[in-house]
Amino acid sequence: NVNIDLGKSSIANILEKLAVDNRIIEKTYGKQKIYMALQSIDTKNIKSNLRDLDEKIVVSKSELNRIVQENLSMETKLQSHGDKVPINELEKRIEDIQSEIKDLEQRLNNFRSMNTKLITKEEKIKADKDLEKYGKKLRLLRRIGKEMIETILENSNIKKKDLIVRIKNYS
Repeated sequence: NVNIDLGKSSIANILEKLAVDNRIIEKTYGKQKIYMALQSIDTKNIKSNLRDLDEKIVVSKSELNRIVQENLSMETKLQSHGDKVPINELEKRIEDIQSEIKDLEQRLNNFRSMNTKLITKEEKIKADKDLEKYGKKLRLLRRIGKEMIETILENSNIKKKDLIVRIKNYS
C-alpha cells in the first residue's frame, strides 16, 4: 500500500529484479505471484549490519542535534544583529559627523585667528554677579506671585488654571 509514492508496476518490476538476483523467492499460483524472503540469508551478517546501522543512526542523531544547536545559536545571533543599524546608514552618519567636525574646527580656527578675547575676566565676573542677582529677584517674584494666586483662590470658587488664564488675558 505504497501507491502514493510508488506505482504498482514499479513495485512489481523491483520484486521481479530481486527474484532474478536470487535475493527473494517468487512463487506463482495461477495469475497471482507471491514473493518470499530467502531463509538461507546469513543472520549473523544481518545482525551485525543492523548493529552498524543502529550505531550510524545514533551518530547521525547526535550530529543532527549538534547542527540544530548551531543553527539555533546562529539564529539568535542573526536576530540580535537584526536590530543593528545597516552599514551604509552608519557610513552616512560618520560622513555627517565628520562634516560637522570640520565646520566646528573651522569656526574654532576663526576664533583663534582673531586673537581677540570676546569677554574679559572682569566682565565675566560682573555678568555672573548680575545673573545671580536677577535669578534671586526672579525667584522672589515667582514666590510672591504664587502666594498671591493661592490667596485669591482661598476665597473664590475658581479653578487655578482658569485664574491663570484670566490673569494672562489682562496683561
